[in-house]
Amino acid sequence: MKRFGPFGTLLALAALVIVLLLAARAWKSAMPAATQALKPGNSTAVPDHGDRQAGEAIRSGNLPDLKKMGQSTDAHIKQIQQAAGGQD
Repeated sequence: MKRFGPFGTLLALAALVIVLLLAARAWKSAMPAATQALKPGNSTAVPDHGDRQAGEAIRSGNLPDLKKMGQSTDAHIKQIQQAAGGQD
């Protein structure tokens, strides 16, 4: 088995350093957005996406239970099925 010698070792080390520098650069550029998103009460952390009650519930910490979420999902599915019923 042929060994790479000092040139191969230096090349591998240089590639590792480049990858680590690029990873650190990407990490630093993402950090300000991540710290803003994790602040309590931050209104930009959870967009309302059309349902203001969901965004307010998440921000306040009062999330609905799974049964209520399931009922809401079932009602939404029925609405979609009724709306799509005439599209054949």
